Amino acid sequence: MRILVHSGVFDTTKMHGNQEEEEEGYVLTSSSRLLLKDSPANLSPAVIAMLDPVLMSPWFSLGEWIQGKERTPFEAYHGMSFWEYGKRNIKFINNLNESMASDSQLVSLVVKEHMEIFESVDSLVDVGGGTGTLARSIADAYPHMKCTVLDLPHVVANLPESENLKFVGGDMFKSIPFDFMFHSKTGILINIHFGYEYRFLQSSKNESRHI
Repeated sequence: MRILVHSGVFDTTKMHGNQEEEEEGYVLTSSSRLLLKDSPANLSPAVIAMLDPVLMSPWFSLGEWIQGKERTPFEAYHGMSFWEYGKRNIKFINNLNESMASDSQLVSLVVKEHMEIFESVDSLVDVGGGTGTLARSIADAYPHMKCTVLDLPHVVANLPESENLKFVGGDMFKSIPFDFMFHSKTGILINIHFGYEYRFLQSSKNESRHI
């Protein structure tokens, strides 16, 4: 517990027990509140995914990876690429999608606090947007904006759409649909692991913004 307190996960406080003497107790911090299931920005699925033995184990094989010919430590340990492993292990990829969705909930709260970012954007494409948690939040906030989520076909299959939110199956590592790139003011959200890079392209301005 002292390590967790030092790391800011918990804090200490003085508490009254059955007797009048004060005892040291532990309380949640702003960081650990993000792990509560009833929190608006519950990040527990993201933490569980990052601590999954499937992702943690390759770190213990860095020596073999350096001496071998595999492209990544993940491939050196599991004998296949990250995406190939996901195709063969539905439970793992489902947990990963859930973790991405929980991370997107937190990013959605940040985006709502800075809505001016999207003032001049008519359409938005969330590349690698998973199940569309972030794009759906933006679409609800901007009914005039046409939002599209691009992710693997099995990820976006049968997801509910709306008038201004569509899902397109594809592989962002191979190509991004051609027509995505030719709107006059199109926002491009590129999801890299658990981070986000926001760019919007304009025909009249060479401008980009990041969140």
